[in-house]
Amino acid sequence: MLDTVKKELKNKIGDDKLVDNLFFSFQKISEEFVAQKPVDLLQNTGLFVESALRVAEHFVLGTHTPLGKKFDIDGCIQKLEKANSFEGLRIHAARLSRSIYDFRSRKKGVHLKAIDPQLIDAYLIFNISNWILIEILKESGVSDAENSIRLLFTRKVPLVQEVGGILRTTNPKLLGPQRMLLLLYSAPVGLSEDELFEGTKRKIRNKNHLSKNLKYMDSNDLIHQLSDGKWTLFGRGLSEAERVIAKFT
Repeated sequence: MLDTVKKELKNKIGDDKLVDNLFFSFQKISEEFVAQKPVDLLQNTGLFVESALRVAEHFVLGTHTPLGKKFDIDGCIQKLEKANSFEGLRIHAARLSRSIYDFRSRKKGVHLKAIDPQLIDAYLIFNISNWILIEILKESGVSDAENSIRLLFTRKVPLVQEVGGILRTTNPKLLGPQRMLLLLYSAPVGLSEDELFEGTKRKIRNKNHLSKNLKYMDSNDLIHQLSDGKWTLFGRGLSEAERVIAKFT
């Protein structure tokens, strides 16, 4: 699905390298966010912003600043704001891009000390980047944009594979809770109970069994239920999932 979306964008924009940069930088931001590596995440922000703004230029203005040519971020945004079409790209996406562009050089001293300041920055950048890419896919007219975004959030794990829109583990020796950890590790935006059951029902007998596992893992600070009902890794859940990966690969 993602290959199809990228191909569509490349056909619309006519610059394969630009589209590759956009998807590569977004994927790296997503992966480093899940891995809690804010410094590495921040290092990919510049490439994502410049790629996103060039794409916005193309759709709004009909042309974009060539790769390799010095890119004037503020000049680009000013031109976009003066145009008339694609309001989501030329106003909201452009301004949000500018808001995260300078985070690469921010100093820890300007933040609150109670929490790692770069984790706060990373959380903001991750969510804004998500919104910007969704807006690009929506306004560009590519097919199945929302499902494509969902797949973009799937972290590449050797023991997990996406089949027909369902995440499944590939090693039959994995126990039910281990499968759940790996599926959640692969999905930074979280998974619903139905999605977890679809991915583990070869090992977990029924939804009641699944609920018991979720309750146990929640009480042991491995997972957390989000406001939308989805489950995500929490606390030491990330390190536990990585131990499973190390053991079975």
